[in-house]
Amino acid sequence: MAARSYRPPREWLVADGKWPIGPFTPGAPPYVMVTAAIVANYLAAAGGQSLRSVARSAGIDATSLGRTLAGETVPDVHTVAVLEDALQCELWPGWATRG
Repeated sequence: MAARSYRPPREWLVADGKWPIGPFTPGAPPYVMVTAAIVANYLAAAGGQSLRSVARSAGIDATSLGRTLAGETVPDVHTVAVLEDALQCELWPGWATRG
């Protein structure tokens, strides 16, 4: 199966929007809201830890993590799971936070 191609989540921001806060354009797909919530939850949980130290703890590439945090990519389930383990918190948003 070929990898899916997604429009980068931050491209769904309105002209004066700010990643990952929004606002987002009407009709933005669910992956945009979920990715934004994961990034917001990560930023709150990571506190003063550097991106590289969290990536190292999670066993993932820091550049890939940086691209996700910047809204350039959609994280896969593995990435979310190992980040949750490294940060000892839930990053995946609940249903009600999807927008």
